[in-house]
Amino acid sequence: FSPKLVTKVAQWNVRTMYETGRCAQIAKEMRNYGIDVLGISEARWNQSGMIPLSKGEQVLYSGNENENDHHTKGVAIMLSKTAKSSLMEWEPTSERIMWVRLKAKCQNFTIIQCYAPTNDADEEETDNFYEKLQLTLNNTPKRDIKIIMGDLNAKIGNNNKNRERIMGKHSIGEMNENGLKLVEFCEANELVIGGSLFPHKNIHKTTWESPDGKTKNQIDHIMINQRWRSSLQDVRVMRGADCNSDHHMILARVKIKLAKEKKIEMKRVKYNIDKLKNLHDKDLFQLELKNKFSALYNEELELDIESEWTAGKNIIKSACETVLGKKTNKKKEWMSDLSWQKVEERREMKGKINSAKTRAQKYSAQVKHQELHKEVKKSCRKDKRKYVNQLATEAEQAAYIGDIKTLYNITKTLSRRKTVKTKPVKDKDGKVLTKLNEQMERW
Repeated sequence: FSPKLVTKVAQWNVRTMYETGRCAQIAKEMRNYGIDVLGISEARWNQSGMIPLSKGEQVLYSGNENENDHHTKGVAIMLSKTAKSSLMEWEPTSERIMWVRLKAKCQNFTIIQCYAPTNDADEEETDNFYEKLQLTLNNTPKRDIKIIMGDLNAKIGNNNKNRERIMGKHSIGEMNENGLKLVEFCEANELVIGGSLFPHKNIHKTTWESPDGKTKNQIDHIMINQRWRSSLQDVRVMRGADCNSDHHMILARVKIKLAKEKKIEMKRVKYNIDKLKNLHDKDLFQLELKNKFSALYNEELELDIESEWTAGKNIIKSACETVLGKKTNKKKEWMSDLSWQKVEERREMKGKINSAKTRAQKYSAQVKHQELHKEVKKSCRKDKRKYVNQLATEAEQAAYIGDIKTLYNITKTLSRRKTVKTKPVKDKDGKVLTKLNEQMERW
């Protein structure tokens, strides 16, 4: 199939996104593999919200409700530039479950991202998870293509007897308790486990590997409803993706073409008023205004108050567009080239771990990989400190010249309060409103 007709959906347990520079590294791997939607388990971000990244991606996340809780659990979904324009609605259900709905040409589809308790967890905790997952699935539109993915901590085994509609014969290992619960959940909801459908080498099926390399399991899964089973073209593990996690990324190719969702046009336009700090641009702007207003008053027209206001407004807007231009919101890239070089070296070392022929070679590569990871963390922290110090210097200069707006923006950034760009709006009964038009009506 043409690449334009295929949407790449992936799942990855990254262990944490709370570490300095980790989010940027994950986004880079997403671009390397051309992924449209990346589901992330164990994100470890508290609360919920939406964050735009400097390269154009967008992160939706759901974590512990209390900001002061320990950074545990948490799920997130990272959308590419293309996929974020297709976003219709989304909802953070809990610290283990969230969903997004995307616009597509043939049929809209809903992706549910989850992170299940381990096999050693209390039975009550596991049952509560599947109850919430069932409730979330029931609330999705019936006609949508439904994809459920995440770290389910479930081994489904390679025996598909009497379960041919639920799973194929290409999974590995033996079924555990979580695997049985997952299979029963799929049977009840007519879902297919994608990782068991396609023949691949075992190394391209195992999603988790123990530190000593002796134990390998297939516990991360991507599922789709049976009606759209033929749309699933392939599911396999991408062992080259690296963010220093013991989980591998699992990638699915789905025959779906994304479409842009119609957004409500925001009439407000921001102009680049920072140019007025430059004396040359300031003089040009004043001259432009003077010429336009002079031309207006020289016509000696008798205007009422409304017409005069409209004419003045149009003159100011025209001068702003001519001299200042529109403001572009571009985030500063604080990670240096040296840090990215170390990230690439660590990635190459993971390739050597995967291609090692002997245990000695693998152990040696693992040791070097951990050393490189320490260097990456050290370099990222150094870059972060340098970035913060630079912002502090800019704030000091802004305070000296009386630029209060710049001072306020930098102070807000340095306060380390995570700005929630989009927080779910609730109706009078406390129900979360996920559609943009419903949120606007509520406001």
